[in-house]
Parts: sequence; C-alpha cells; structure tokens
Amino acid sequence: MRGPAARFTLLIAGATVAAAAAAFLVPDRDGLAAALESAGGLNPFLAVLGTWLLILAMVPRTALAFVCGLLFGLGPGAGYVLVGALLGASTAFLVGRLLGREFIDGVLSREHAGWRGSLAARMARLDHWLGRNGVIGVVTVRFLPIAPYGLVSYAFGTSATRYRDFLFGSAVGVLPSTLGYAALGAAVFGPSAASMGVAVVGGLGLLSLVVTIGLHRVRKNEPRPSPGPSRPDNLNMVRR
Repeated sequence: MRGPAARFTLLIAGATVAAAAAAFLVPDRDGLAAALESAGGLNPFLAVLGTWLLILAMVPRTALAFVCGLLFGLGPGAGYVLVGALLGASTAFLVGRLLGREFIDGVLSREHAGWRGSLAARMARLDHWLGRNGVIGVVTVRFLPIAPYGLVSYAFGTSATRYRDFLFGSAVGVLPSTLGYAALGAAVFGPSAASMGVAVVGGLGLLSLVVTIGLHRVRKNEPRPSPGPSRPDNLNMVRR
C-alpha cells in the first residue's frame, strides 16, 4: 500500500495547496480586460485556457462565469466558461483517478472491525452505486453547491464513477448556473441580458430536472444483477 498511499497523500497535498492558492487567484476585471485587448483574436482561446487552469486551482466556477459574461457577453462568455470548466473537470477527474483511486479501492476492500467496518461498508455501497449510477450522482452534486467545482471533480476521480458518466453529468449539472452567472455579468453593461438569462436558466433548469428524473427511472427499471460477493471489485470496474 505504500505506492497508493503515497499517491493519495500527494493528491490531498496538491488539492490543499490549490485551495489555498485560489484565494489569491480571484480574477481581476481590469487586468483581464487589458490582457484580452492585447490578445486580439486569441481571446476565446485565452478565456478557455484561463478557465481550465483556474478550475484546477479551485477558483469558483461561478466567479469565472460572471467575469466572462462581463467581458464577452452572455452567449460567448457562458460558452467559453463551459468548455474550460469541462476541460478543467476532466483533468481534475483524471488526476484523482491516477493518484487516489487505487488507495480508496484498497481501503474499501479490506476488512475492518467495529464502527470502521460499518463506515467502510457504507462507503463501499456508495462507491458501487456511483459505478452504476454515476450520471445521477454527478448531476445531483453539481446542482447542490456543497463544495468547490474543482474539488468535487478531484473527489469523483477517486470513486468508481465512469468518466463518460462524470463528463455528461457535469455538463448537465453546471449549464444552468453557468448561464445564470454569465447573464449577471453581461447585465452590468446590458440590463436586457438579465431577463434573457433568467428565462434561459429557468428552461435549462427544468430540462435538467426532467433529464435527471428520466435517468433515475431508466436506472430503476434496469434488471438487477444476480447476487455476487458482498464487496464489489471496484478496481476492475474502473479499468473497463
């Protein structure tokens, strides 16, 4: 376990440093505006790249959406942030998978006594559920602002959630709030964007809710697998 434990410790240390650095990486509007003005046609690329890197540093995605809406307007700003956020989430997920998944799988597969055994059993059931219902889990967590966007992405990488489920769930879960905050930023210079943003966010929020309920019903109606070992082989699930 030395190798997995060391990688997991590196993941925790890196996430802690990134969280501390996020406090000093809050975007400055005047500095960004000057940089984008000098960049010319590279503006979209810089906006996506900046969002990507800042997401990895756990800068709040909502703040990035607001700033991009302020600088680029509702449509382009939301688009740039969405692409950059999904790239950042994907990178964080893969880092979590490489550095933390093997350690978590080893902890959950070991026998524990007392309260530790009970907790490990609960976590193993949750991990197994995420391996089968990752889209629902990701969409639910993305809708609830319980933790920074980047931190959640690292955490999902250590779970049995499949990458395609994570990516799709992230896209569905963050689209309404990304448009909403971009609309707020755009409304600083164009008040009409606010009402448009409210309408778009409301419609997409309803659509996301319908998609989530539909996925839940589909998963619920799927035939259950035959009983097997009490503890799932999560590592094999991840390597499929």
